[in-house]
Amino acid sequence: MYDLRRLRALHAVAERGSFSEAALALGYAQSVVSHHVAALEQEFELTLIDRATRPVRPTEAGERLREHAALVLGQVATAEEEMRAFAGLRTGTIRVGAFLTACTSFVPPALARFEAAHPDVKIELEQLEPAQAVRRLRAGEVDLAVTWEVFGADSEDAGFERLFLGDDPYRIVLPAMHRLARRRRLGVADLAGERFNGPAIDPGGRYRQMLESLFADAGFSPDVAYLVSDVSVGRAFVAAGLCVAVMPELAVPEPRPDVVLRPVDGLDPARSVHAVWLRGRRVPAIPAMTRELAKAAESRLEGAH
Repeated sequence: MYDLRRLRALHAVAERGSFSEAALALGYAQSVVSHHVAALEQEFELTLIDRATRPVRPTEAGERLREHAALVLGQVATAEEEMRAFAGLRTGTIRVGAFLTACTSFVPPALARFEAAHPDVKIELEQLEPAQAVRRLRAGEVDLAVTWEVFGADSEDAGFERLFLGDDPYRIVLPAMHRLARRRRLGVADLAGERFNGPAIDPGGRYRQMLESLFADAGFSPDVAYLVSDVSVGRAFVAAGLCVAVMPELAVPEPRPDVVLRPVDGLDPARSVHAVWLRGRRVPAIPAMTRELAKAAESRLEGAH
């Protein structure tokens, strides 16, 4: 297990669920990735990747080794970046991961300003939802992540540092000609009898729990009539008058001629948005990038710096 390429290959396959996707991410031929994983399996005399499933996934032993690989690869990346920092390097690459609606709102202008100020630093952006971004941070595959909700008050103790960028509040999204669209603010009871759309895939069930909790005190359960996986699809369903939706504000970009957003009394949760990086990583570009993200977030997030 002294060859880090084998660990990188295993981690990439386990993370992406595909030998071909792992090869693309690593810049290897697929046969090379397969060889590295097979070599690890031969070394330990264990099956590490279940190839019978689609997508492929790690076995119990493979998942444990993936966790160890993430820590080892993260430490190697930290050491490499620290040496570059000591050398005073001002070129190189900063790898950023950000969730979908951050990528469609404040992240692009932040990257544009960073690029203008630091033309010799290459930016690599990957769209990553928070849980995946955290795993990539630990493994040293990204340097900086824009995340929401994953981190609680004890996040500093989890080996990460973070900068609060602002809150992304939840709103009710209504068709432009809806009966409630003229109201400036709504109560939960006003939404009784409405049909909703929501995510078909809800990791941890957090969104559905929030929705059920919101309406429980009003004495009814929301009718989630349409299961959609993409917020742009959800907006289209609302605009067509098929339903309403509870969405974070960033999920409904401006202009909004086809829908209206309204605050709802009792709808208190907001997605807390942060820039996050691994503690101890001395990537010279991180402070500059976090400053640009904070500036860009000011116009789009509540409570932003």
